[in-house]
Amino acid sequence: MKKLLYISVITFLFLPLLFTRHIHAKPLSIGLAPTFEMLQLEPGEIYNGSFTVWNLETANITYHLKISSFRQVQNQPGTAIYLTKEEDVKNPYSASSWVEVDQKILELVPNRNVSIDYTITVPNDSTPGEYSAEIYFSSEELEKEDFTAAYSVLASGIPILITIGDDYAESAEILDFYSAKKVYERANFTTLITRIQNLGDTHITPKGDIVLTNLFNQEVGRITFNDNDQSILRGDNGEYESNWDLNKYINEGKVALGPISAETVILYRRNNPGYSILSASTTFWIIPWKLIILILTVIIVSYVVFKLTKKKKQKGVNSNYHYPR
Repeated sequence: MKKLLYISVITFLFLPLLFTRHIHAKPLSIGLAPTFEMLQLEPGEIYNGSFTVWNLETANITYHLKISSFRQVQNQPGTAIYLTKEEDVKNPYSASSWVEVDQKILELVPNRNVSIDYTITVPNDSTPGEYSAEIYFSSEELEKEDFTAAYSVLASGIPILITIGDDYAESAEILDFYSAKKVYERANFTTLITRIQNLGDTHITPKGDIVLTNLFNQEVGRITFNDNDQSILRGDNGEYESNWDLNKYINEGKVALGPISAETVILYRRNNPGYSILSASTTFWIIPWKLIILILTVIIVSYVVFKLTKKKKQKGVNSNYHYPR
């Protein structure tokens, strides 16, 4: 079935859920404040909110306001695929039907702010957990085109994450932890991959460290895991890439060569974080083969030069020797 889904990465500054927006449609020329909402609501509660939008162009622009839920791009934490109407209806974590805006069509005049009001009505039978919706903008140009129902323009909008109740489950597991390669020439080429599955009812932001030890069990490095605070939405997996930036073979008197053990220790819960440690380990090698080849080459050349020089000297001694008559 033909489906065109647009990927948007949502930036949440200074908050656990960090997204970075990627737009596959032409970016909309508008400014928004706030850029997101994270709400804690109860079943049956009615929430009234608003946001401000302004035109960044020099001419008037007309937009249509729409609402959809989203899900994460497969294995990519901090990303979201916005759903078609058909997929939105089937999404058990969708809150799009809870949201109403006070206007459907918006004409923006340059250098003028407009306030948009919206209402969220949480159903009485909502179960604890986290739900998503976004109020987004579709340009007048695209609305006039004959697109299928699967085509959605989601270049800009207000993403909303709604947590219902406080009796929700936070659970996760490490599916895989491995080195991208088994042998590296230098430590700063090292890439470690961690795959985590979110088994709970809300998004998680796993944080922690990857500790690196040498053959003598000495710590030779430490990597901050998920330093961009990228989150995994409920029901999804996330693949994280961690890089070791050590550019030397000896770190604080400890040799970072040979077999290196990497152990990741991760926390992900907001409630009772001390009881949610995830850990895994792997091993890789650091072998400076270019340096080894250079040293061996120098040794071999030096040996050959030494032998030739010795042979030449021996030959000179023999030629200057006069045998008795």
